[in-house]
Parts: sequence; C-alpha cells; structure tokens
Amino acid sequence: MSHQGLSQTNRTGNGSRPQVLVVDDDEAMLDACPQVLEREGFRVIAASNGADALDLMRHQRPDVIIVDLKMPGMSGEEFLREARQVDPEAVAVVITGYPSLSSAVEVMKAGAYDFLPKPFEAEELRIITKRAVEKRRLAQAVAAVEREKRRMHDNFVAMVTHQLKSPAACVKECLDAALRSFAPEMPEPCRQLVERAAVRSQLLLKLMDDWLTLARVESGAVRARAAPVEMCAVIQQAIAAAQEGPDHHQVAVQFEPQAPSAWVCGDEQTLRELFVNLIDNALRYTPDGGRALVRLSVERETVTVCVTDTGPGIPPGDVELVFEPFFRGESARGTQGTGLGLAIVKEIAEAHGGRVLVESEPGRGATFTVLLPAGEAQR
Repeated sequence: MSHQGLSQTNRTGNGSRPQVLVVDDDEAMLDACPQVLEREGFRVIAASNGADALDLMRHQRPDVIIVDLKMPGMSGEEFLREARQVDPEAVAVVITGYPSLSSAVEVMKAGAYDFLPKPFEAEELRIITKRAVEKRRLAQAVAAVEREKRRMHDNFVAMVTHQLKSPAACVKECLDAALRSFAPEMPEPCRQLVERAAVRSQLLLKLMDDWLTLARVESGAVRARAAPVEMCAVIQQAIAAAQEGPDHHQVAVQFEPQAPSAWVCGDEQTLRELFVNLIDNALRYTPDGGRALVRLSVERETVTVCVTDTGPGIPPGDVELVFEPFFRGESARGTQGTGLGLAIVKEIAEAHGGRVLVESEPGRGATFTVLLPAGEAQR
C-alpha cells in the first residue's frame, strides 16, 4: 500500500485545501494522480486497495474519492457502497481501463458522481476533480441550510407547544368559566363579546393543534411508529370523534365497509387524525338534514376509503387548491375552520405511501378518496 500525505487532515469545510483520496492498485496511478492534483492545490491521500481506503476514510473523511473500478479483492463498485456508509456526502469519481455503458450505470447506482476512462490526460483529471469539489461544496452548503431550517422548525414547534399553547388554553378556560358562572349577570353586549372571544380562542387552539400535527407528519415521525393498523376500527373511531363537533349533530354519517377488515402499515393515531379531518370536512359543508357516506374497500394491494358529502361542492377552479395550507374557497365562507384540515389529510396519506383524490361538481357535493398501500396482514 502506498500513502501520500497521511498527516494532511485539513478539509474543505474548515477553509483549508480540499482533500482527495485516490484508490488504485496500479502504483503508476498512485504516483501520477497525487503529482497532478497537488500542483492544483489539492491535498492527496492514497491507498492501493478498498479495505485500506475505508480505514483512511474513517479517520480523515476526504472531500473527493477517485477510485479504480477494477481492483483485486474489493472492487471499486463494492468500495463505493461501503464508502457511502462511512461518509454519505463524499463525492466519488470512478476511473477504469474497461469503460462501458453498463459499467458506468452500475457505478452511478453505487453512488459515483462521474466516470473517467483510462487513459486520460492530466487536464481531464484536474477538471473532473475540480467539478467534484464544487459538487461537494454545494452539497455541504445545502446540508447546512437544511440543518438551520430544521433547527428553526424545531424551535418554532417548541415555542408553539410550550409558550403559546398554554397561555391560549388558560385564556379559553377563563372565558368558559366566566360564561358558566356570570353569564346571567352580564349585560347582553358584554356576554356576546365574551362568547365571541371564547369561540376565537378555541379556533386558535385548534390552529395550533393542526399546525403541530402537520409539523409532526412532515418531520417523518409517522414512519418511525409504523405498525399494522386495522382501518375499519380506525374509521369508526374517526366518525364518532368527528360527530362530537358542536355543529355536526344534524348530519348523518353512514359507514359502508366492503370488506370485513382492511389492514395498512402505519401510525394508528395519525391515520385516525386523517379521517377525523376528512369526515369533519364533509360534515362541515353538508347542510342540516344531509348525510355523509364513508365507503371502505380493498382491492389487490390497495385500501380505498371514499368520503362523500351532499354539500355545495367545490368550484372547478378550487379543486387543485383545496389541499394547500390555509386555502379557503368561496364555499368555505361562513364556516369555522383553520384551513389546515385537508393539508393534514394529504400529508398523512403521503407519509403512509398513499395519496388523496377529489371529485366534485358544484351543487352536488364532493368525494374525497384516500388510497393507502395494504399492509402485510391484508396480503
């Protein structure tokens, strides 16, 4: 094994020269590549086989890897797969004396950024290495932005949970207590103001809950809690919860399961929230005396749930917008809501590998269809 510059451990990320790892069983390549790249300002380390190269990566984490495809023992393709486990952000360039389309496709699948056939000129090596370093720098910048976004997101979630929700809940409790205890003694205009404030504070709490649900789903927490879930029971629970709404008692809900059981792999609590939101939406837009119909069916590897209402329907121009956060169309005027219910439905369905479709005709209600992959218990 030949090592070049093993003591040079500085990296691009701290403002020093970028570091390149060359992996090749050809001693001539191990000598030539460092000579070319060090003249361009790169720091170079080298190894003659994949095992030694992985050991170097664990200690020095190079910015760019230049690896021969055909090596005895561990091939370049095998090395790339192992290297991605050590440092997923490292940018790899594959070199080989036997180039072909199929080999190029395979190394790209293994995680290579580019492909350089032998023999190549020194200038080609310099150009492709510079491009790889720029890709590395861009990836690091994007990762830093994503980390900052996650930090701000987490801080905001914590603020909503602890610093905003508790005071809002206290205000709501005080308003409710005032109405229970002193409503008869209040002048009528005063009572109306307190009642309006109580309604608005309840809407504020619902908005916080919806936003926290959306944040939890977007964070990937749903996938971490996946387990077999029986959907007939979940939908029955969702119907009962949705009907508890103060304005929903005059709308009937009919549940028609087309299968004795329907299983999906997911988070039971979050799936229940999906259907509470969807059924609540149907009840909210259905006039008193109307009805909402929930159908469940299983076909091959898909569990399908359709929720149909007999409300005013959705204007054609609004159909593509109903899943956008805070969108409230013309038909939503006069109804209470946060504008996040259908956005939550869409995010939860997609987090479970499913999707949501909507069909509507103005004046003839709307049908929302949730398609979820069937779980192993169903298959």
